[in-house]
Amino acid sequence: MSPPLLMLRAVAAGRPANDAACAGCAQLGTLRALRRTGVEIQGGIGCDLDAGRAFVAAPGRWAAVTGVARLLREGAPALLEETARAGARLLVIADRVAPVRSTSLEDSLSRAGARVVRLDLDDLSLAEARAHQALDVPGTVLLALSPCARVAPRAAPLHVEARLCNRCGACLSLACPAISDDGEESMGVDAGICTGCGRCAPLCRSRALGPVGLGYSPAAWPPADTLASSPSPTAPPS
Repeated sequence: MSPPLLMLRAVAAGRPANDAACAGCAQLGTLRALRRTGVEIQGGIGCDLDAGRAFVAAPGRWAAVTGVARLLREGAPALLEETARAGARLLVIADRVAPVRSTSLEDSLSRAGARVVRLDLDDLSLAEARAHQALDVPGTVLLALSPCARVAPRAAPLHVEARLCNRCGACLSLACPAISDDGEESMGVDAGICTGCGRCAPLCRSRALGPVGLGYSPAAWPPADTLASSPSPTAPPS
């Protein structure tokens, strides 16, 4: 029997995909949504060193990504002007800020003429749909805010039920550093890194992902086609 074809995590730049301490970061959902729209990315989310880099004129479809600090420092009008001058199709403000603090940010962007769309990072399907829609409406800014995963409460780590995993690789599209394919019978989750956030679980078409040691039935996760209406749980359903 030939060994399974090794699959790699989604090609992703940026801190949450490359820093093990950022496993479970909600901004993985922002970056996944942008990758799945087919756009390139300049800059980085707020905690990334690239967040402060100037946007450079480039051809093709690409998104300008930065954080709240740069928006506040430069002001919405200047940031929007730089984004448009460089030819970006989309400006994304993505940062580790609680969403409840976003009202003033939305107001400043709206006053500068932007159409502001919030991303619900607990709903990967909806985030992807809104990213697709934003590309068709010039002047749209995606606002993606979430608390930092490093200080979030941890839940039981997830594991993959090997008998259910069909190695489709859908979970790898999140580019979480806790998930990998080591060429075994199923995908793998590093229990030492996984925060138990559950963001990857609704992506699993065979519902093979679930928390470890809590009497959890993988079949209890909602199927992938209900992702748009299902939050990402942090504990198994009762």
